[in-house]
Amino acid sequence: MADIFEKAKEAFSKISETVSDFMQKEKGEVIQEFKDATMEKANSILEEITQLSEHINRAGFELIEINTSIGLPPTFSLTYHFLNEVSEEEQKNILEENKGKKITTIILKTLFKSTSVAKAMKMGSFKLNEVAIQLGLLPDVSLKFKK
Repeated sequence: MADIFEKAKEAFSKISETVSDFMQKEKGEVIQEFKDATMEKANSILEEITQLSEHINRAGFELIEINTSIGLPPTFSLTYHFLNEVSEEEQKNILEENKGKKITTIILKTLFKSTSVAKAMKMGSFKLNEVAIQLGLLPDVSLKFKK
């Protein structure tokens, strides 16, 4: 029994490092986009987010909730429902189609990374259900699992 807990602890540690490294790379870009955000910039970002549905669905997710904090700078919390996993080739195609769109690329990369992290976690009968992404000066990602 102790062996199982040690293996789970070790796997979680590796996954945490992977997610942390990924978020550090993406965090700089998110902060750059939001540090001088005006209402005009916030509206532009929100418009880009809401126009993503086709690409998000192809990526295996569906946007189900948007929360905004109307501070200076604004913060957007996006909740995506996981539909299905997509191949690495399809991921590359989707990213290539959205090349040059910073926010879109960050969201897509985060969703793809979340899928691979969730798959590596081996949570028994629990499966990835939702991914929540917070975009702002303090970007964050959380995964929600369901039986």
